[in-house]
Amino acid sequence: MEFKKMIVCLLLIAALSSMVFAGSASAKSILYEGTIDAGDGYQINNYVIDVGDVFPSNDYASFYVYEKDTEVMDKGLDINSSFTFEIENEDVEVTLIDTIDALVPRAEIAITITDEDIVNTKGVVDGGHEKAEFSGTPIIEITKSVSSNTIQAGDSVTVTVSAENKGDDDATDLRFSNNLPEKFILEETFVSQSGKMSLDVGESQQIFVYRIKSTEPGTFTLKPTTATFSNNAGVDFPQTSSNTPTITVEGEPAAMADVEVSADLQEAVIPRGESTEVTLLIRNNGEGDAEAVSVDIQLPDGLEYESGDSEIEIISDTPTIYLQTLGVQQQKEFTFNVKAEETGSYPVTASYSYISAEDPEAEEINSETTTNALEVTKGKYDVIFEQPLYVYIVPVVIILGAAAWIYYRRQQYRF
Repeated sequence: MEFKKMIVCLLLIAALSSMVFAGSASAKSILYEGTIDAGDGYQINNYVIDVGDVFPSNDYASFYVYEKDTEVMDKGLDINSSFTFEIENEDVEVTLIDTIDALVPRAEIAITITDEDIVNTKGVVDGGHEKAEFSGTPIIEITKSVSSNTIQAGDSVTVTVSAENKGDDDATDLRFSNNLPEKFILEETFVSQSGKMSLDVGESQQIFVYRIKSTEPGTFTLKPTTATFSNNAGVDFPQTSSNTPTITVEGEPAAMADVEVSADLQEAVIPRGESTEVTLLIRNNGEGDAEAVSVDIQLPDGLEYESGDSEIEIISDTPTIYLQTLGVQQQKEFTFNVKAEETGSYPVTASYSYISAEDPEAEEINSETTTNALEVTKGKYDVIFEQPLYVYIVPVVIILGAAAWIYYRRQQYRF
């Protein structure tokens, strides 16, 4: 009985040791450990830690911290002393380990940060902050225009959306989002930049060019096209929006189908390895029946289709819904589950097409809808595999050593 109690105590000690080692391992991340010549620096994002004067005879060195060209701190350190400053609310600690006498005196330093995920650029910079290259600010101007501001009911109009980068840095991970106006149906798409793209400084591109057909008279304001983007250093910027032109439709309404598809996530954030439900609503808002309604569910890499309503068929590895007809003001709801395979941000897109039964030309109408991005965070046990190997080895060594000692003592007591 006493032996069992000792084993339980050892296991508790090992568990506590593992927590202590894991906590200390994850508290800070080492960005740099090495020597830097006096007059040089170390860059983290748009900050540079300049090594000023180094005095090996006095075991002393001076440091200056710059945000681009602006000095934010100066500090003198003796060996084994440190100073701390903040970058994006994360603590950066600089420690002077040693001073080295040479033709150009050098300081041996260690730089740590509480969260290295915020670090976009880093490295030793010859010449310090004056020679560093800093990230800038992309400015994306989105312009939406129409071929005509006044049309007759049933007529078509072409919409053009262009974007230009008027900032001082390239725009990366640039993603545009565009919605059709109410009471219009998509006839044809000529240009569609639906995935991630980039715009260099001064570059402009057509993002969307498409033709839409009016279904009833009235004055309609087009919804803005929006964009999210980052700069070359990976810094995210706020969403930007286009202008919103107005179209006046004159005449009598046409009895046309107007199918709208919306998709909603049950949860906005889930851990990796978990699943969430997506609700797909298909509704005919028009004045005529819709025929041959087809909806393709497009999942990005990182999400996997698990299961769904029986009406959802897998065709060429794509979950698909097909409705022979959808009456006026009729709607149908479908649900399916997706599993998060990788961490990241993932929108779910539904591309759909249909034919308006009242349209004498019976043209197929195509459009798509996208959910808000599903944020996939680290899974419940992911942190286990991120810890250094010694976090797990040390408790095992403690247990094995203690067990060997107990066995040895028990053998002694037998005599």
